[in-house]
Amino acid sequence: MDNKEGKREIELKLIRIQETGFYINTEELSKIGEIQEADLNIKLGFKIELQLENDLFILHLRVNYNYKKDGVNFKILELLIANSFKIKSLNKLVSISDNEFKDNAGILPTLMGIAIGTLRGILFTKTIGTVLGDYPLPIMNPTEICNKKKIENAGGVE
Repeated sequence: MDNKEGKREIELKLIRIQETGFYINTEELSKIGEIQEADLNIKLGFKIELQLENDLFILHLRVNYNYKKDGVNFKILELLIANSFKIKSLNKLVSISDNEFKDNAGILPTLMGIAIGTLRGILFTKTIGTVLGDYPLPIMNPTEICNKKKIENAGGVE
């Protein structure tokens, strides 16, 4: 739907936030003691799932916290979530051609921003009382994440 200025208004609603996986290595975290920020590596990955017949856009996010101790890297945390958005006339806004996602309306950065904020909040509640509680998900630019053809892969989610 176009408004008076000729700009397209998109009707969307976040209908579900689902935690699809969580892992925290409490044994290794207890051995770390104080985290050295230079040894902490945070990776974010995402995957898009479309159900065009139902106007559903599902954005799966995965965050991995890896830590380097004594020259060895190991996973200390992994969180996976799925944000489901109901978007009116989704098939007019996005498409898939030759297995490639096309964002014809530029909605992905907005959805990514919402999903990252959600991920940050869930991560905060999961890490309260651990040494990771002082290391929330960093501020990320959703547009930059969306513009990368392949972001740094977090355990297989692209």
